[in-house]
Amino acid sequence: MTPRITEDAKAEARLRLLEAAAAHFARQGLDGASIDAIAIDAGYAKGTIYNYFEGKTQLFLEVIAEGARRAASRYAKVESRGTVRDRLIALAEADVSVVRDEEAFQKVVVREALSFRPETYPAIVAHLAPYLDQVEAVMADGTRAGEIRGDRPTPQLALLFVGTLALLYVQHWGSGGAWPSLDEIPTLAVTDFLDGAAPRGST
Repeated sequence: MTPRITEDAKAEARLRLLEAAAAHFARQGLDGASIDAIAIDAGYAKGTIYNYFEGKTQLFLEVIAEGARRAASRYAKVESRGTVRDRLIALAEADVSVVRDEEAFQKVVVREALSFRPETYPAIVAHLAPYLDQVEAVMADGTRAGEIRGDRPTPQLALLFVGTLALLYVQHWGSGGAWPSLDEIPTLAVTDFLDGAAPRGST
């Protein structure tokens, strides 16, 4: 009789597959990554992925969602109750912590989102919901409090903020970490987003 796989074992296997997939997608992109190579790197036989995911595209999107969940979870643990600026910095710090500790998950998002493909971009945005929803909630609070402009929909503001983070990651990776450092990114992203490049006091 074949031993029954426990739910904990299934969850562990799924996580290992996601982490192996993140590394492959970060290096080779969606098109270049191999399902069989991902399974082998995770320590499983070829074809194992199909026990947990319908195929490579679903696996890819679940990698996106897992990275977003990790950032959202870290934000929830340290969520600031201060100003909108404080809360956005806390959100950015949570996202940066994923880059610092589990870089491949964020590299997948940046690589594929910035490459822009009509067939994948809407799904990428949808699977970023665990994190985007948190950003959007802060934007909505900021709009109600008069700290953020009210003439643009909050989902657009959330995407602009996440896009700012993504471009700063590109600059960080592209410069070999010279500028900006990961420590600089949260404040830099929020300052640029809220204040722009105009001199202080200008109209």
